[in-house]
Amino acid sequence: MSILVLFLLAALASFVVAGCSGGGEEKTTGASEGGSPIAKQEQAQESRVKDVKDASQLYIDNCGACHGHDGSGTVGPSIKGTAFTVEQVKKQIETGTKSGQDVVMPGFKGGELSDGQINIIAGYVKDKLK
Repeated sequence: MSILVLFLLAALASFVVAGCSGGGEEKTTGASEGGSPIAKQEQAQESRVKDVKDASQLYIDNCGACHGHDGSGTVGPSIKGTAFTVEQVKKQIETGTKSGQDVVMPGFKGGELSDGQINIIAGYVKDKLK
């Protein structure tokens, strides 16, 4: 029990010391600029992900594990040469697929992919995976 107490005291002391550093100089990050440094880093990472526009990389990163890097299927079905229109493929990516109550493919709308990225992937599936 005493080791736990020492650990907690050491952790508390490190927070106090970190909070006292900087004695009056202007800070370049923090709540005054819209969030903690960690939150800003997470926002920057998210914006980098949302900025990816390379169609093949978007497809591989988000679809390749289930549909195969060439669209021939692995866990998910082959989507090579699909008869679906680009709009149908886009809708499928946005909403996902269910089989009864089981989610077979998750929807990506409002998640990791922007609307523009969904459009890029849908076009890639239709035009490049023939």
